[in-house]
Formats: sequence, C-alpha cells, structure tokens
Amino acid sequence: MAEEFINNLKKKFELSEKETSLMGKTMRRLTREDRRYYFKYMKPKEKAYKEYLENQYQSLNPDQKSDFIETVVRSLLDKGGDPDISDSIVMGVVGRIPVYNRMREKAEKEGFKLNPLVNFGGMGTVIMLVGGITAIILYLLAK
Repeated sequence: MAEEFINNLKKKFELSEKETSLMGKTMRRLTREDRRYYFKYMKPKEKAYKEYLENQYQSLNPDQKSDFIETVVRSLLDKGGDPDISDSIVMGVVGRIPVYNRMREKAEKEGFKLNPLVNFGGMGTVIMLVGGITAIILYLLAK
C-alpha cells in the first residue's frame, strides 16, 4: 500500500533506488548508514514531498480523501502499526490523530495485533509513562 505513495514521489522527484528503499522502511529498521543518508539527503527535501502530497490530497473529493486515509491505514496495519517513512510523510499531510484513530478501530474490528507503543504514536506513550512515574515520585518525596 505504501508503494502507491512511494511511486508517486518517485515519479515526481526522481528518487534513486536507495531513496525508494529507505522510504519503505520504518525508522526502527534503518541502519546507521541509512540514517545518515536519510538525514543528510532526504530529510531536507521532506517539506517538498509534503507540499506535493498536500496538493494532491486537497484536490480529491471527500470519498477519495477517505480512500487516501484507508490506504495509509492499510499500510500501517500491514506493518503492525509502525509507520514507514512514506507513511509518516502522508500522516503529516492527512493528520496523525485521524489516521491512528481509524487504524485502532480497524485493528479492533479485524483482529489485527498492533506492535507495542503504537496506540498513542509510540513516543507519546513513553512520554506519558515517564511523566506519570515522575509525578508519583515527586508526590511521594513531597510527603
């Protein structure tokens, strides 16, 4: 499913094979060399990618917009809820909260098992846990 977005970006921006393969990987799966390449060459172009996809998304009618979101959700579910780089770019255009909400609904309905820390976008869960634990510790120290 993510291949659809990757192919659109590949046609428009003439992405190399390395860039195309990196677009299909999650940030967790990138090697050190891949990360270096991504942040040096691809991250600076990410704004242009988002603008292109934003223009494409805004030109769609409401039914096509929901299909666009469903494509992202299906791609996320295929990976257990972890977004690859292209999914992250598309979610930046569409909005992360609607995509994650739809993904959770669909996962519950179809019985998909999501990877841990996906329900709140991964890092949000970690931040909430650290904040909660810190609050408890500070409360106990204050007494």
